[in-house]
Amino acid sequence: MQSVTYFYREPRKTGVSIEGIFGLVKSCLQNRLKIKEFDCDPKLSRLQNTRRAGKSSDKINHITGDVNFLALGLKGNNILTIHDFGFYENPVHSKMVKMMYHLFWFYFPLKKIDIVTVVSLFTKEKLIRYFQFPEERIRVIPDPVKPVFQRAERKKRSDKPVVLMLGTGKHKNLDNLIKAAQGRNFHIDIVGWPAPDELEKLRKYSISHSIYNGLSDEQVFERYVACDVLFMASLYEGFGMPIIEAQAVGRPVITGNIGAMKEVGEGSAILVDPLDVASIRDVINSLLNNQQLYDDTVALGYKNAAKYDFKKIAEQYLEVYKELDAKNGK
Repeated sequence: MQSVTYFYREPRKTGVSIEGIFGLVKSCLQNRLKIKEFDCDPKLSRLQNTRRAGKSSDKINHITGDVNFLALGLKGNNILTIHDFGFYENPVHSKMVKMMYHLFWFYFPLKKIDIVTVVSLFTKEKLIRYFQFPEERIRVIPDPVKPVFQRAERKKRSDKPVVLMLGTGKHKNLDNLIKAAQGRNFHIDIVGWPAPDELEKLRKYSISHSIYNGLSDEQVFERYVACDVLFMASLYEGFGMPIIEAQAVGRPVITGNIGAMKEVGEGSAILVDPLDVASIRDVINSLLNNQQLYDDTVALGYKNAAKYDFKKIAEQYLEVYKELDAKNGK
């Protein structure tokens, strides 16, 4: 049986999207593939973890994300999954930090990589632009929607409709959602940790809201079920998994008309300029007051989410492993 080793960052209790993705892939392929797993040890340095990774090298090694530097120690045929370039592009980092990240997360590791998988065409274009990685060695494999996010139709909206926002950080665009909510009769559910200035704005403008954090997938599903609309018109996303999750549950999505969000949501979500507060407000009002638009957007979302079924995504990864296995056999 073909063997592949998955290389993960250090274990964590929250923010485990990468582990969840490849846990699903493993569950689908476990009877067709021997998958071993390596976790970085948070007590060790990156150099020590790289040496440990080298000792765990398989014929096919798959770095699942966020620990690209491990490639420097690997033998065999290597796959790297890149989810986004958010940290690399963040303007707050000093030139020295960006240079170190450039060299040891991308430039040198990519020299040891046979195939890169990216979650979107948006990320693929950046990989080629920033690092001139050969296009013929890039595969676009989107993130899968977890089976916990099942259809749960919203039979009746509440008197105060709920707009859900998953994730915080300035790029998530809570500031403009707050501006759009002023004077409007809807409630904002926020999953994450809003910044102090965002909390102050919520209080200052008397915005009805609730804040949740540290949620399990099952608890996130409950937030989808309880909401009327998902807002994900971020300033930047490498993919935008909540778009697909909300659509799978049966909630209309408002997302940005830029980058990966447009790629994932176009034709099934309502796209807005993330910087246009008036447009955000108008789209929310339209969805909440036009039942036909609401229902049509939900129906389109179900169709879009079906493309991201985890079994289909697992098959795409299996094809990459077969491709490298064939290379080994030559």
